[in-house]
Amino acid sequence: MTDDTDDTGKPRREITARRTVVLGTLAAAVTGVAAGAAPIVPLGGHAPGHVMLAAGEGEGEGEGEGGEGEGGEGAALDPEAALMRDLGFMQGHLRAGLALYEAGDLDAARTHMGHPIKEKYDAVAAPLAERGLDRLKAGISALADAAEAETPMAGIAPLYDRVAATIDEARAGASMTHRIGGLIALTRVAGDEYTAGTAGGRIANLHEYQDSWGFLQVVRDQLVKIAGDGDADIATVATRMLDALKATDAVFGDLQGQGSFDMDPGAIYGAAARMEFAAVRLK
Repeated sequence: MTDDTDDTGKPRREITARRTVVLGTLAAAVTGVAAGAAPIVPLGGHAPGHVMLAAGEGEGEGEGEGGEGEGGEGAALDPEAALMRDLGFMQGHLRAGLALYEAGDLDAARTHMGHPIKEKYDAVAAPLAERGLDRLKAGISALADAAEAETPMAGIAPLYDRVAATIDEARAGASMTHRIGGLIALTRVAGDEYTAGTAGGRIANLHEYQDSWGFLQVVRDQLVKIAGDGDADIATVATRMLDALKATDAVFGDLQGQGSFDMDPGAIYGAAARMEFAAVRLK
């Protein structure tokens, strides 16, 4: 990204990053996260043969279809794992939008909530239709329309929860290997977005920094759910993956890119690599 404005048309903010991490107010209470999960915080090799993970697929042309994205070379990804990644991609935009909406940044929130349909839905339309879940498009559109209309948060939250429930229904039809593979791939997309959103120790594109945050929230929430799955081996894998994500705590400030934090996309890519290593236990 080389222009001087973000997707909302506002000048990009340049904020120098420092060491310790501070997170602003978030939308934890209305996001449908599994009961008992810890408070929401910023999260931050070779693939196992049964899941060929994307080495770097970012937002942009070809992204979502195994092509090259902004972050670097694309690699083959199992179609079912790609669907899991792409569902998380859409939900991550909504998560960022929801938190921004709650914080009162309605312009940025509306932009994020409009992106799942514009950027990704065509890539997931066919497999969702096969599952009888093509209602997801109408659900996301209703949420985006409500945000455009500046509906109070009390009306936005249930619309998000309905979308999240449909996405979870789509995930339920996938194997655990594909679900985990999709989360690792989404973590790499978060690294790509963070790389595009930061440059020279400064925020270069606030929108993409926020995307990265939203994607990692989805990864974390899904791993918390998987860890409570009841299968001891799967719970062990998910717990180890959650431990790997802790290394990314230090690379986010608040959603406006303010606060003191390490600006290091390598922490996100490193977490993805450690998550992949943990997932080798899956058969």
